[in-house]
Amino acid sequence: MPVYHTALGDVEMLEWGDGPELLVMLHAAAAGPQSLTALAALLARPGLRIVAPALNRYGATVMRDEADRVRAHVDVLRATLELHPPEKRMLFGHSMGGLVGLLGAVEAMRFDTMVLYEPIVVACVDDRELVAWDRAIVATQDIAAFVTAWNGAPWQSLPENVRKRLTTMAPVLIADMRSVSHYPLDLARLSEARMPITLLQGERSPPITHAMTTRLATLLPDARRAVVAGLGHMGPVQAAESVAPYLI
Repeated sequence: MPVYHTALGDVEMLEWGDGPELLVMLHAAAAGPQSLTALAALLARPGLRIVAPALNRYGATVMRDEADRVRAHVDVLRATLELHPPEKRMLFGHSMGGLVGLLGAVEAMRFDTMVLYEPIVVACVDDRELVAWDRAIVATQDIAAFVTAWNGAPWQSLPENVRKRLTTMAPVLIADMRSVSHYPLDLARLSEARMPITLLQGERSPPITHAMTTRLATLLPDARRAVVAGLGHMGPVQAAESVAPYLI
């Protein structure tokens, strides 16, 4: 993957196609941009440039300011947009990538539309038991426990090469788990995200994700929520064909 050197830092990026329209795809924690390859292939068409940057500390992406992990991921998005000044901008964000996309929206990064698959915004969840469930997983600092809880599949069911990669990335993933779970988003600022936003919800995903997308649908000025039958939290990776129609 090419690496772009920007004022904010180095950004490694997957790219498909070219044209006046731009679709930025932001991956989930523990996933990386390669996880969105199948979805990008389904969305490719003439006139559309698709880019999937690796978020901070994934691959060769390293931001200059890493004091706040979530903010560093937002800087990746900002740097990506500075590289690509298109006529029309769209964004797809998965999980942690969805949170990053929302923060970009409230910080005046211009997009015409967004599709967010279960953006992780714990700050909007009122149910204390659900928040406690998430915080307990984060507190373990156990990648296997995190993946099992959020992916809906036992750790041992993952291919050995995937488990090895995640174990190697453990320090990055644990830091992201903590930062995203505890991110103090000012919910009032969501009213500034005025572009149409589709919130996708996997039918089989953890209950906390249902609480997030339901609440966000009431806080965002122009949002609709759609439940995708049969999918879990990793739906965009495991069943791209079920997610793609919402972006076409």
